[in-house]
Amino acid sequence: MENAVHSGGVVEEFRLHLEKLNRKFASRPRQEMLRLFLLALEREELVSVGYRESLINSRLLDMPIDDEVRDLIRHAMVWIWKDEEMHAIYIRGAIFKVGNSRLRIQSFLRQAAGGVAGWATSVLQHARWVQAPFSRALAASIAAAGSLFGKVPSDVKRHLRYGSFRDFCRFNIDAEKTARLCWERLVELAKGQPDLGVALIADFKRVVEDEGRHGRIFEILAVALDERDRLAGGETVGALLEKIRAVGEHFLPRSRRRIQKEENPLGAGGKVWVARQAPGDEKLPLFTRFLDDCRLRDAIEGRARFLGKPLERLQAAIKPAFMMGYHREDRSPITDPALLEALAIFLRRLGIPDVAVIEGRNIYDHFYRNRAVRQVAEYFDIRSPHFRIVDASEEQVPHQYSRGMAQYSIARTWRDADFRISFAKLRSHPIELALLSVGNVEWVGARCDEFLFLERQADRITATVMLLDEFPPHFALLDAWDQVPDGLVGVMGCTSPKSPRRFYAGADALAVDMVAARHLSLKHPRESSILRAACHWFGGWPDRIEVDGVDEPIRDWRGPYDTELWALLSLMAFPVYVLGSGRGSLFVPEMDEEAFPLIRRERLFLRLGRRFTRALLGLHHKRHSTAANGER
Repeated sequence: MENAVHSGGVVEEFRLHLEKLNRKFASRPRQEMLRLFLLALEREELVSVGYRESLINSRLLDMPIDDEVRDLIRHAMVWIWKDEEMHAIYIRGAIFKVGNSRLRIQSFLRQAAGGVAGWATSVLQHARWVQAPFSRALAASIAAAGSLFGKVPSDVKRHLRYGSFRDFCRFNIDAEKTARLCWERLVELAKGQPDLGVALIADFKRVVEDEGRHGRIFEILAVALDERDRLAGGETVGALLEKIRAVGEHFLPRSRRRIQKEENPLGAGGKVWVARQAPGDEKLPLFTRFLDDCRLRDAIEGRARFLGKPLERLQAAIKPAFMMGYHREDRSPITDPALLEALAIFLRRLGIPDVAVIEGRNIYDHFYRNRAVRQVAEYFDIRSPHFRIVDASEEQVPHQYSRGMAQYSIARTWRDADFRISFAKLRSHPIELALLSVGNVEWVGARCDEFLFLERQADRITATVMLLDEFPPHFALLDAWDQVPDGLVGVMGCTSPKSPRRFYAGADALAVDMVAARHLSLKHPRESSILRAACHWFGGWPDRIEVDGVDEPIRDWRGPYDTELWALLSLMAFPVYVLGSGRGSLFVPEMDEEAFPLIRRERLFLRLGRRFTRALLGLHHKRHSTAANGER
């Protein structure tokens, strides 16, 4: 592999730059560290744009390689891309935590500059003039401006042209080496800053390791391809696969990973059961039959065999959705308590002695009292002798995740459960389009609001898929029976919920969500960012899904893009919530303030702002109303 390593002027020029910074800030290591923070942010944003999936996929389709090789390269590149995205968010969050306002503004500018540079570089390296003349011209102008202002190292300039994919890999061997050098220096500097803590230093070391793995992948690909981007002589698909596996299984497609579905079923596909009410069917008897029909017992027994435990020694954990509930007059955001108890009874009858129902607190407890999990469960009559209630926020224990950034803990009950079930409520969502069984797991780790605002060091989707990666649900259920919230912000409540009279189930939560998303008229599950992220993490979309039961759209479903106004508000939802919601204080529904009184008195402008957003988004209950009829 040595002949593929392109240790040229790029690396040496960067070493000299680091030495120059070291001399300049010899007596001010904190300033050197902050300067490198900005440099790292710009670089991580550059490559996260330059390695983007759509661009690499297009390039691979033009290469004279067979589909197996193409699939291996694509998945390896996808994971490098996702790593770099996580690094960019992480370092920006670090800057926001340790820097002042001036540094924060600089971070936005440097991140934007990195994004523009990444786009220009990727166009010059992967698009021919005949394919994209305007983009090529614009990218060339950006590169020329960068050279004029000294932003493009001299040895990099000769790589800003269309070449073979092998040349692209060779160039990025050096690029990854420079990134590793930068992060290694940051580790050294951070050790001398007592206020940063061991977790941040450990994260910096993880990034160093990530960049090293990326470099190894590029070396493997550079050797595997010839100058015409064909598989090189003597190289085989099997050999390429094993070389990539040696770097890390997560660089491989799911079908090539050595993982059993009993260990983590996400991405395995298989059967998804969908039941719909027929004439004469009643909710609880139908649900009980459905639990038998969907082979939940088989999944539990298979997991017990995998663990080498009898059913009588298993611990089960159910993750429902009820903490977004705000008033008894609107039960649309919560999993039906009667169904939850029926599931617990089913598990207990199998002989499982310990069934926990686990939920986590959300941002509402910053503004209202009595929002602990047990208090909210009591308010919505979620109680039973067949299960115990667990507050995930009260039992977080440290955990070192093997992938991802800035998630450091897990709820003990969810961690220790032998069989985990995500029992979500089907709900619309302004950003995800629908919040289903995969997204339902987000509350069992650190609080979700830690991953929402500008100082976050990981986004909420990354935090969620980290949980799914190491503590996955072994079965997924979706409550789509009654009071199912659609519209713009169904996840928070709905004045006119639907009654689809359906249940969904399957061992693979991703497959369950893909079927449900299709029934909500999503053109492709990748429209939902959390399903797309799960696909990236777990090695691709499940390709063998069989629907047992109803396979038809839910009639009259209103998604968050159902009207032009809703579409506009949905597009604005995330930036407005992050930047203009007062850290979520404006976006709260019409809470039952007798049960959940305000923590502090509302000031006039806050009260008016909340009333406006409630009126605009429908964040209020419909008094003395019954659920609107949907599909019956």
